[in-house]
Amino acid sequence: PMVLRSLSDRGLRGTPRSMAVCEFEQGPIRPPSEAGSLLVRVSRNCPWNRCAFCPVYKGAKFSLRPVEEVLADVAAMKACWGDAPRTVFLQDANPLLTPPDDLVAILEGLREAFPKVARITAYARSHTLARRSADDLRRIRLAGLNRLHVGMESGCDEVLKLVSKGSSREEQIRGGRQAKAAGFELSEYVMPGLGGTGLSEMHAEDTASALREIEPDFVRLRTTVAIPGTPLEGLAESGEFQSLSEIDLVREIRRLLSGLRGLATRIESDHMLNLLMEIRGDLPRDLDRLIDICDRFLDLPEKDRRRFVLARRMNLVTHLGDRRWRDLRGELDGILDTMEREGRSAEEVSRELRRRMV
Repeated sequence: PMVLRSLSDRGLRGTPRSMAVCEFEQGPIRPPSEAGSLLVRVSRNCPWNRCAFCPVYKGAKFSLRPVEEVLADVAAMKACWGDAPRTVFLQDANPLLTPPDDLVAILEGLREAFPKVARITAYARSHTLARRSADDLRRIRLAGLNRLHVGMESGCDEVLKLVSKGSSREEQIRGGRQAKAAGFELSEYVMPGLGGTGLSEMHAEDTASALREIEPDFVRLRTTVAIPGTPLEGLAESGEFQSLSEIDLVREIRRLLSGLRGLATRIESDHMLNLLMEIRGDLPRDLDRLIDICDRFLDLPEKDRRRFVLARRMNLVTHLGDRRWRDLRGELDGILDTMEREGRSAEEVSRELRRRMV
């Protein structure tokens, strides 16, 4: 669908040329780290579209946009923003399925239209990266695509099968290594809790070992939520998937971090669904500090853990060191007492609040 975006609501860095209205096509999502980027839709929707945890693109058909159509959008954006954009994000879920010659033409057109762009980024499936030739990946990188965001989710085959990821551990590793060899900056997304209670330990350990083999530039944490209407919610209702408690999620993250010892990468907790947003830093330098954050939460008295979780899930605080959750003890205890009288556990309420945050 064609969409209209006025210059006042795009959030791009730089000063717009005018207050004209631009007409171009745009997809539904982008990574949080691309909040200030120009969004250029190269493909529509997701070619796999079966991941049990994902609510996006369901019922929508995947297609690749013609080069001329994408470049027409770029020209419309150029007319509105001039050289203002500094970063560009290519949508939707897997624009690297575009034939290499076409993708190179789009990238060259983008670089010509916006010569001041410092970075062009895209989502990519490991399944695709594992099958692209090394020469094609290098050509795409040299044409100007700098960074790839890959939804690894887990390095455990049992978990990948459970959630119908459509790729194996071996493909995740091979795709990631091929991207790195071609010169891309690589972000791998990991979903704490994706294996549920039954596969938690294996999920953490196998994911850590896969990341050590890939050696990505970034590891981004995305806490698992059984979103209403997704197949994962159906698995939860049938008992095939049992969500981790907040404390077990932190234990799993601690296990994952412990398995990354020796890896040089950047850990990012840059999504509102994560409980401990302060788990972010550069490995190996910050590894012990990040593990200590987990330990400080796990070592809290049970009542304090419940207070912090409630304050965090109500978006009253963003990190464990924020004293407001301690200053609000009376109000938080009142809410917790009301929940108990209503027969609802703190964990049930926390899970419901996470679902509302999606």
